[in-house]
Parts: sequence; C-alpha cells; structure tokens
Amino acid sequence: MKITKITSEVFEWARPGHWNGSHFYGNASLHKITLYTDEGITGIGWNGGTAATRPQRIFPWFANFYRPLLLGRNPMDTRQLLQDLWVKQIKILGSSGFHTQVLAAIMIACWDIKGKAENKSVHQLLGGAKSKIPAYIAGGYYADKKDLKALQDEMLYNVEIMNARAVKMKIGDPRAGFSGDMARVAAVRDAIGPNVSLMVDANCACDLSTAMSFAKELAHYNIYWFEEPLTVPDFEGYKKLRAMSPVRIATGENYYTLADFQMLTDRQGADVLNVDVAICPGYDVAVDVAHLAESKGLTIAPHGSQELQLPLVAGVSNGEILEYYPIEVDPLRSKIFYPQIELDSEGYVNVPERPGIGFDLNMEVLNRYRVDI
Repeated sequence: MKITKITSEVFEWARPGHWNGSHFYGNASLHKITLYTDEGITGIGWNGGTAATRPQRIFPWFANFYRPLLLGRNPMDTRQLLQDLWVKQIKILGSSGFHTQVLAAIMIACWDIKGKAENKSVHQLLGGAKSKIPAYIAGGYYADKKDLKALQDEMLYNVEIMNARAVKMKIGDPRAGFSGDMARVAAVRDAIGPNVSLMVDANCACDLSTAMSFAKELAHYNIYWFEEPLTVPDFEGYKKLRAMSPVRIATGENYYTLADFQMLTDRQGADVLNVDVAICPGYDVAVDVAHLAESKGLTIAPHGSQELQLPLVAGVSNGEILEYYPIEVDPLRSKIFYPQIELDSEGYVNVPERPGIGFDLNMEVLNRYRVDI
C-alpha cells in the first residue's frame, strides 16, 4: 500500500470563553489530516476541537513539509515513518513543537488506515484490554461571572445528569489565589459529596512552594489526583513534590517524547501519566509511554480529545480513566464527532469496535467553519 495524497484542513469556530490557571481559551479550532492510498483506503487524523487554543493556521505549513516525505510510503509501517519523519528530522525541526502535533495527526491517520486495512479497531490493534473504561468529566474552568454557586451547579450537572463518577476542576489562577482556590475546592466537594472522585488541575501554574502547599491542603478533601502542578520541564520539582505529596500527582500531557517520560519516571515524579496521542507523535509513542508506565507500576490517563484517546486508554492493561469533555466546554462538540460518546449509568464509556479509530468527523458541519489558508 502507498500514500498517494495528503490534505491538511483547518476549521475555526466561536465558543464561550473560559480559562485555567495560566491560559485563556477563546475560539476553538481543529486541524484535520487526510491520507489517501492506492488501495482506496482513506485515513483521517486530527488535533484540537476540545479545550486548547493553538495557532493551527500554521499547521498546514508543516503538512506541506511532510508531504514529499510521505508520498509513495507505506502507511502501515508507522515505526519506520516515525524514524524518517521525526527522528531523522530533529536537526531541522527540533524534537518537539507544533510540527510534532501535525505529525501526530499524520500518524493517527496512518493507524486509521492500518485498522481499516486489517478490519480491526485501533483499540484492538493496541491490545484491546478493556471493552469499556471509566471516565471523568473535565471542567471547572474559570469564567466571567462564574461564582461558587455556578461552579457547584456545573459539577452537580456532570454528576446527576451526565452520570459522572469523577469530575475535574481547575486551580492556579493568581487572581483567585491559594485561599480562593481552596474555597472553590471545598465548595465542589460539598456539592458532589464524598463518593464522587474529584481531580484538580493547575495546568503548570504553580511554583514548587505553592504546589506543596496545595498538595498538603488538598489531602483534606479526598482529591483523586493533583494534575500538572508545575511547569513542564521541572523534573526535579516533580521529584520533590511527589516525595512529600499525600495526593497522587498526574502529569505528562505536554510531553512529546518517550525520553521526557523517562526523565519524569526515573525521578519518580508522578503516579499517573497523562500522555496525549495528539501531542506526542501518535499511537506508537503513546503506547511506548504506556508500557514504560506499566514497567514502573504506574497507570496512564490520557489527556485531550476523548475520541482519539479512548482506543489507547482502553487498549492497554494499565489504562486508568478517560478524560471526557462535555458539550458545555464547547457546544459544537456534540455535532462534530460521531458516534457520540456518552457515559453510562455507572460513569463508563464503551469502546466502538469499528475498523480504524472508530470515530468520524461531521464534515457537513465542519465545512461551515473552514479557514482558507
């Protein structure tokens, strides 16, 4: 099989603004890669479409860079493609960055082709360890006029209407401050009760001293994990924090390479690895991270677009839980992806076993928001 054509498309749309401890999220965007083959099998991969706001209008430039390296190649040979498009290009592009995210979409499209060619789901190709997986609903962002009552109402909706048995909220905004954030955590715990798991996520907003203070105080609220408290490259900080934290530490959504995760795990800096198949270059690297985690007695809980992460977290034996973005984060989300993922009455999601990724993009909707590059 050979790749005969590659297309790169960008879509943007408006949504309600919100922010975490460090970043404001305004309009949403999605970058889609489509690979065509001489056997008539087409694969798609994408980035975005969830919470992140990235400059995806520049992504097609990197797709153009990769195009001559892809044409005529076998999409089934993903390991060799990674060597040629990533490892051998590090001197030119660097080891990580926006180009790696574009490469992730390309490699996801290759896996989509691989599954369709073998009449298997990517979930099955990755091991098919579980047919369903528990999910937590990501939310609890800061927003204008969002007081403690509004935050409580959001979390109660996720539990009572969306069937969540686990929810996540943000901390770390300097305008809220330590005491303000702890009041938010207390309010959420009071609203959802003691039997719903509660995660908190700082999105790299804390220094080590503040993170330590949070960890000690969060322990009083039965927190499931404390996510990404420190800046991405602070491996020594994660080592010190985890050594004293009474709360589990989760991080990794912004790591691109297996070496990044090795640096973290060699220092015993985390309990849970939030690998993202759309940030590290696709399923090959992500499954290597999962196996590394397993060798260290750790679990993975992937970050980001649930449609892309579901095959991984349910495919490997140490997949712990799926991050799930509700339509409240982005109302258009309910119209873009199909089939729709829904939590069952116990807070689990079932894995579709359609060949390939198992999900498609609704182009009739997306084409309304196409950006001409």
